[in-house]
Amino acid sequence: MIRKQQPTPQPGGTFAFAGRHMAGVVGLFFGTIITVNLIMAYLAISTFPGLNAKNGYVASQTYDRLLQDAAAQDAKGWTSTLEVRDGRLALTLLDAEKRDIAGLEVSALVGRPASAATDRELSLHPASHGYETAEALPRGRWLAEIEGRRNGELVWRETRSLTAR
Repeated sequence: MIRKQQPTPQPGGTFAFAGRHMAGVVGLFFGTIITVNLIMAYLAISTFPGLNAKNGYVASQTYDRLLQDAAAQDAKGWTSTLEVRDGRLALTLLDAEKRDIAGLEVSALVGRPASAATDRELSLHPASHGYETAEALPRGRWLAEIEGRRNGELVWRETRSLTAR
């Protein structure tokens, strides 16, 4: 005759932690890990990829030209100050003799460092202190790629990180 084994009595109650309970704990543990991994994988794929160029090969071919333009810009001795005043970009651009540089068509591509979703093109209009945007930026950290053109020709370019408070 086979005798059915009785569970060992537990002090203070009748609950016995059995194999099915352990299976549930293991299932919940791995279920949580897998769920978090799936969420993180989705967020990694659906957010900013970190690419600055659509085609890396083309960007590499024009890099020498970019370096030449930067050296020519440095040789001019121009200095710039970029600030955020009341949420608006304010640019002061001075020549080598510390005189204001006027007559440029200035634009800025601004965006958040971690997302291309909020990138926008802003025009900077002449103001008493240099150039200023009409549109205010929301609070936070921004990257700004600023270009100054005269008669359609690029004469000045700079990239800055700034914070709108």
